[in-house]
Amino acid sequence: MKKFVLSGILGLSLVALPVMAQEPSTDKAAGEYDKSGKRMKQGAKDAGTAMKHGEVTASGKEIGKATGTGVKHAAKGTAEGAKVVGDKTEDVLDKSARETKKGAKKAGHTVKDALDGHDEQKTAK
Repeated sequence: MKKFVLSGILGLSLVALPVMAQEPSTDKAAGEYDKSGKRMKQGAKDAGTAMKHGEVTASGKEIGKATGTGVKHAAKGTAEGAKVVGDKTEDVLDKSARETKKGAKKAGHTVKDALDGHDEQKTAK
């Protein structure tokens, strides 16, 4: 019985470990786009139901509400995506600025050594 219980616990832990190790999605832009699509889909269904019952104005109202909230969520997703792109671009620019600074320093030291004659002393030895 002990072996059965231990093997059951081991089996459950092996199954549960990968599930617990997964990170939740941090992509806010994708989440906002999903909300946008779901809201527009639900609005279209509601509008179709209202139209089927002969309520034309209610149908138009549902389409307007769904379009408004759908576009709002799509705009939020676009803004989040733009923030991510801006952050990544900033990281690349910072790295290139550091590399340029290093290169300029190295070139400056080389020129200084050449003008001061240190370069000739190194080659003479």
